[in-house]
Amino acid sequence: MKFKSVQEIGDLYLNYFKSKGHAVVPSSSLIPAGDPTLLFTTAGMVQFKPLFTGAVELPYSKACSCQKCVRTTDLEVVGKTERHCTFFEMLGNFSFGDYFKKEAIEYALDFSLNHLEIPKDKIWVTIYLDDDEAKQIWMNAGIPEERIVRLGKKDNFWGPAGDSGACGPCSELYLDRGPEKGGPDCGTSGTCKPGCDCDRYLEYWNLVFNQFNQTVSGELLPLKQTGIDTGSGLERVAMLLQEVDSVYDTDELKNIIKTIESLSGKTYDQSTKVNFRVITDHSRSVFFSIGDRIYPDRTGRGYVIRRLIRRASLFARTLGITEPFIYKLVDTLTGIYSKRYPELKERAKEIQSVIRKEEELFLNTLEVGLEELEHLLSQMKSRNETEVRGVDSFRLYSTYGFPREMTRELVLEKGFSFNDSEFDAELDKDRDLSRASWKGKKTAYLTGITDTSKLKTEFTGYTSLEGGATVQFLFKDGKQVNSLKAGEEGVILVDKSPFYAEGGGQLGDWGYIKAGSSQFQVQDTQKENDSHLHLGLVLRGEIKLGDQVDLEVDSKRRQSLANHHSGTHLLNGALRRVLGSHVYQKGSVVSPEYLRFDFSHPASLTDEEIRKIEADVNGAVARGIAVETEVLPIEQAKTSGALSMFDEKYGNLVRVVGMGDVSKEFCGGTHVSNTKEISYFAILKESSPGAGNRRIEAICGDPVVDYFQSAFQVLAEKIQDYNLNAKDVYGDLKTHGILDKIPAPEEVQSLFESKKTSAVEYLREIKRKLEDSLTEKLSSLHKDKKKKEALSFSLNPELVEDLMSKTIRIGDVVIAKHSFDAVDAKSLKDLADSLKSRETKILCLFASKEGDTSTLVYMCNKVLVDKGVHCGNLLKNSLEILGGKGGGRPDMAQGGGKNPDQIDLALETAVKEIQNKFGA
Repeated sequence: MKFKSVQEIGDLYLNYFKSKGHAVVPSSSLIPAGDPTLLFTTAGMVQFKPLFTGAVELPYSKACSCQKCVRTTDLEVVGKTERHCTFFEMLGNFSFGDYFKKEAIEYALDFSLNHLEIPKDKIWVTIYLDDDEAKQIWMNAGIPEERIVRLGKKDNFWGPAGDSGACGPCSELYLDRGPEKGGPDCGTSGTCKPGCDCDRYLEYWNLVFNQFNQTVSGELLPLKQTGIDTGSGLERVAMLLQEVDSVYDTDELKNIIKTIESLSGKTYDQSTKVNFRVITDHSRSVFFSIGDRIYPDRTGRGYVIRRLIRRASLFARTLGITEPFIYKLVDTLTGIYSKRYPELKERAKEIQSVIRKEEELFLNTLEVGLEELEHLLSQMKSRNETEVRGVDSFRLYSTYGFPREMTRELVLEKGFSFNDSEFDAELDKDRDLSRASWKGKKTAYLTGITDTSKLKTEFTGYTSLEGGATVQFLFKDGKQVNSLKAGEEGVILVDKSPFYAEGGGQLGDWGYIKAGSSQFQVQDTQKENDSHLHLGLVLRGEIKLGDQVDLEVDSKRRQSLANHHSGTHLLNGALRRVLGSHVYQKGSVVSPEYLRFDFSHPASLTDEEIRKIEADVNGAVARGIAVETEVLPIEQAKTSGALSMFDEKYGNLVRVVGMGDVSKEFCGGTHVSNTKEISYFAILKESSPGAGNRRIEAICGDPVVDYFQSAFQVLAEKIQDYNLNAKDVYGDLKTHGILDKIPAPEEVQSLFESKKTSAVEYLREIKRKLEDSLTEKLSSLHKDKKKKEALSFSLNPELVEDLMSKTIRIGDVVIAKHSFDAVDAKSLKDLADSLKSRETKILCLFASKEGDTSTLVYMCNKVLVDKGVHCGNLLKNSLEILGGKGGGRPDMAQGGGKNPDQIDLALETAVKEIQNKFGA
């Protein structure tokens, strides 16, 4: 057989089927469009599922594609076998009521013989047990009967992709690689043929004859039209034609491995091949996934990507690589794949940045976590224990960021077992706790101690983020102790500290306290009287009373806090300039993620007022105003014109923070040195926390860029979900001087860099016009009134505003609760997504009733999941009232039942659970 590159094989395939009248369809996203049953696109036919069922009008009757796919079902064996990959490309040709078995078989054989140049005597085929028709077609095409093998449903009945869809019997093509590839008994027994577990016969093409539509319940119904769905793994075909034993030895993957060799200084050989293969495979999956806007996260697809990055980092470490490394492969990956997928070249810098940040996040605790695991296993071995307890495995997850699956894999390799049920129990317990529990413990730890003069902490954090100190007091479980050991939670008090203690609305600092090789993770900093309390967990070693320690504040988090605190001051000044001098601050929250500012004002803000306030702040940012601080006697500070909180208590000396002519306030918080550090400011929402007061939530710096990138991603996904042509949505916007396409994330980044602070106003206008255009398009595409209302449901600004104005507030949890008539579950989910983009801590409790049936959809954002909210558990209790069933994840759950007259009671039950959990 003649050597052919991966690129050459793909081009040959698409050109061949194009010559046979097939439409060449580009690869769809790795996010399956409109298919909630799939986490990723796992096969070439996924994007064509509606065409097989006859659910939509056919744009063509036959097509071909080269589809990017991700499957992680066999993740643990990737790298250990010759052919397993999590990312792969699938060649496929498809017929939707056009041709069927005869043409599909003839095309496959013709392409194999005359284009791939596979010798005819090396081709074997399999068919479904009773498919005599396929057998006869193969024989007529020239494949002798002795090379046609019948196999059962497990091997030769395919589908569907997901829980439902087109499926049917199939026929597979195999390449006979010769008896030398067979097992020890295969060559002499004469029984070896396709279906044997040896490596002699390798399948390279699967032809599925779609005849049925499988429902979610498993029922097989005849399709309106028969169809053809074929799949041929591009890497698998290349391996066979290039006559190598592993897909990792094919030309493209070999190039990635060579880059790893060059960057690492290690050689790809028998002892290192598993490590090289895992890094090679996972880097591809991550590269393509982030390219399709799947970002590392704690749930869903994002969790899979995070796990792949961390698994690759772990295998890189075993090669001696202890710094971020995976991101360095992006240039090679771009060079290989941008010819087939040109959009990846445009997104390469962003992909590289996302991977590097995720690697840095994980590597901060990886080494310590691995040491902790080795110590744990050593102790278990000395006690003759073989099962890792849930409390230990969960600590590796919660403290060191080890995904459950990665810990399981590591302990199994060492010969230990892993207790999943105990891990789940620990996870459930953890969801009932939050960082606020530290504050509840604070008084118990320190009552009667902090009012003594010997516990005064000197704060050095205005000028430095690092420093040395002496441990003065240690607390554990409410009592003074002499030491804190690895795995123990506690509180450390030192004589001087750069850690800012929560106050003035600004959250406390995070970071580390180190004594030699011992390390304490500061998870919060609080203040009582004149003492700074460093609350957290000993990661390794032991911290003892009197130790000389080094303190290090998390600098990135501190910078983000400074951005948002300084942004709060600029916002306060802008509000007084735009709305009037009656505006006074009533409260604030300054976090790394966002700022919240409450102020006195009698009416909601208009869009024009919000625009002016935003422009005022961004104008101050663009001016690059120096931020100056001084400590003054309180009376002098008041006469200087500095603003203060009306009900705040101040000492005789106060710290005043000034920003030129735009802001001057009493403030003890940390700030930027120049307003240009803030970069960008954007208002997320405006609402009312109570009569006579208004509330603004806003973001500063990089989160502004992320916000607009995410917003345009949501719009792009909605266009994809409803199978719309994107050009129809934004087609006339260019005439308004807006744009000629939805901005991709890297284009959003470029706009910020080129337009600076004016980018916020520009992109907000693009977003508004796109939302209006999409709503209009959805309405015009559907004549059926109910479907039209459902599709435009989540983009109805009046509905969203109405629901936001009627939200229930329990502590800092916002609840949107409503019952609709005849609205489908997908529309309820889309509506919840719209509200989640408006509020950082929102729980959506939505219901719909139609006839004698009822539907419930409960959703929240991940901030509430972290605080212990579990939509699946809330839904379960509500459905007991409706006599229904359903379930879901912590962030989303769906179910249905009867008794629609009990819907209000069912929703109220969920509200009461939140009240019991969070107060009120």
